[in-house]
Amino acid sequence: MAPVTFPHAIGPVTEEEQQVLHKYYKSYDRPFVRVGPENYLMPGNYQDHATAIYNLEVRPDDIWIVTFTRAGTTWMQELAWLVANNLDYETSSATPISKRYAFVEFPSLTTEKRTGLLSIPPEQRATFDDFRNMPDMTSPRFLKSHLPLSGLPPTLLDTAKVIYVARDPRDVAVSFHFAHKLFRYFDDEVQFKEFWDLFKRDLILHSPIFPHIEEAWKKRQHPNLLFVFYEEMQNDLADVIDRVCKFLGKEYTAEQKQELAERLKFSVMKKSSTIKVPNETEENEKTFFRKGKSGNWVQYFDDKMKKEAEEYVAKNLLKTDMRFPTVNI
Repeated sequence: MAPVTFPHAIGPVTEEEQQVLHKYYKSYDRPFVRVGPENYLMPGNYQDHATAIYNLEVRPDDIWIVTFTRAGTTWMQELAWLVANNLDYETSSATPISKRYAFVEFPSLTTEKRTGLLSIPPEQRATFDDFRNMPDMTSPRFLKSHLPLSGLPPTLLDTAKVIYVARDPRDVAVSFHFAHKLFRYFDDEVQFKEFWDLFKRDLILHSPIFPHIEEAWKKRQHPNLLFVFYEEMQNDLADVIDRVCKFLGKEYTAEQKQELAERLKFSVMKKSSTIKVPNETEENEKTFFRKGKSGNWVQYFDDKMKKEAEEYVAKNLLKTDMRFPTVNI
């Protein structure tokens, strides 16, 4: 079958935007691009791979986890994998999640100045598989992506199971700020106030966040899409486990689900995680598993930023009936 033409326009950012982006994303040489009518921000590499990703063959037994970055991806990956694999805690503990899941678009995110990715220790690898070797992976495949649904294969929802996780953008911004330092996208000197300014101006990777979420929200009634809020996982993990079990067609006893909930507690996952990042430090919050708390964003916003954030969220919520759940403190 001939490849389908990628349907969304890919164009350069403005000269002014590129100057700002180059100041912060120093390891990217190629100019950034905007994708589609929502103007998603992506590295220049993405335009080389967009068509191939869009034309991926989707299998009926695939399980995809799709999120905006830092929205609870790893938490849901672990939940879904364990549910689908008969609560195989032994394999889960022994095998990095980066080995159990392919990171679909990973090559489009790598920077020109980072080489030798395949030589780093397994526990430090972001992924072992991506769109380039997905056709060779054995089924069932477990896949994660931070692309919006519009950038993924058009046959996805009609073929495979997709779980989308959404999180309050203010908490995402805080977590993504520290992740930018952890993964060396930004220098350590960059303060959160600067990051927030870039975030609300859609000058952070994958942004804007609201259209990304809304694309999935509009499809939430599709039988092959399970839409979950991060805040729901915080408020009532047992209920989310029940929903994931039903969605994936798996049945477990109350005792088994209780054990699963215990193992999925943030503190337990953080302690037992096989994910290791070279420059992690608890002191400055540069850790892959940071705090895992909803509503914690208020600790990082001064009064002016809080007002900006409230206005930013309110403005974007005017365009949708989607609302983030209240967090049970």
